[in-house]
Amino acid sequence: DMSLASPPALGRPLGAPAAGVQLPLSAFLLGFAVVQFVYGPVSDVVGRRPVLMFGLGLFVAASVACALSPSITTLVAARFVQGAAGAAGLVIARAVARDRYEGVAMIRFMASLAMISGLAPIVAPVLGAQLLHVTDWRGTFAVLAALGAVLALLAALALEESLPPERRHRGGLATTLGAIGGLLREGRFVGYVLTSTFAFGALFAYVSGSSTVLQEVYRVSPQTYSLL
Repeated sequence: DMSLASPPALGRPLGAPAAGVQLPLSAFLLGFAVVQFVYGPVSDVVGRRPVLMFGLGLFVAASVACALSPSITTLVAARFVQGAAGAAGLVIARAVARDRYEGVAMIRFMASLAMISGLAPIVAPVLGAQLLHVTDWRGTFAVLAALGAVLALLAALALEESLPPERRHRGGLATTLGAIGGLLREGRFVGYVLTSTFAFGALFAYVSGSSTVLQEVYRVSPQTYSLL
């Protein structure tokens, strides 16, 4: 979300058309979605903390690669890896909550997590647009790398392992896919999933195209775009 105002600015130096500058966001979301299936089963085997630290380290490296990308193709690849790395935070945060809480405490914690997750997409584009006053789109990714490094340090110092060895199991990816298969045979569940999917699909269609339309066609500044 922090880089949402940047696509029109990166299109010119990288020689990418309007459709091409939207591909990095699509690549990020693809990596973010697909690799979620891996982190959960792996963390069930090795613990939550190592998987989170791996994801944060990979996020920092991918953000640096984004900042140094010489072409739109390289940026798309780096954004895919960045999304795949960022998915670790989404999965492991919820897994840690599952390990530590239950009942009302679990509901309260998940509500707090949802509030933070909902606030970030509102605040991040505004911060990213303000950054464009003092740097270019590459600087935005450099800031993301620095934020990732801070998160990695905090996790290393303050986050204790929530899944002790005696509670780990080796069901692996096959067990997870089997559970997903069972859910997909539940018609009511599939209906809810499709409703959510179409709603978020419309949202991200807007998100991916709005920066180019509003900045290139309607000529609003990145800062105004972020507020809109």
